[in-house]
Amino acid sequence: MDKVNTGEHPAIIVPLIGGATKPLQHIDPEFVDCKGLEAGWGIKRSLAYQLLADGKIRGVSLRRRNRIRGKRLFCVASVRAFLNSRLEAGE
Repeated sequence: MDKVNTGEHPAIIVPLIGGATKPLQHIDPEFVDCKGLEAGWGIKRSLAYQLLADGKIRGVSLRRRNRIRGKRLFCVASVRAFLNSRLEAGE
């Protein structure tokens, strides 16, 4: 237990035990952004866009009408297929 000094009466913080917190759920996404590519496979933004331009992986841009900027998402299945093809090619 930790004590917190607020200047008044000391408060005691007790960690929650049992079902008080939600357990982390593993979700296997179909699409990830650049940060997801880097976290999952170590593929940084510049390489991701190069692979996309070369047609080696697939992606989609989500953008509101009349907006220049949007959100680029990459298809996880295409990333896995690309990496497996490199593995089979022995590279």
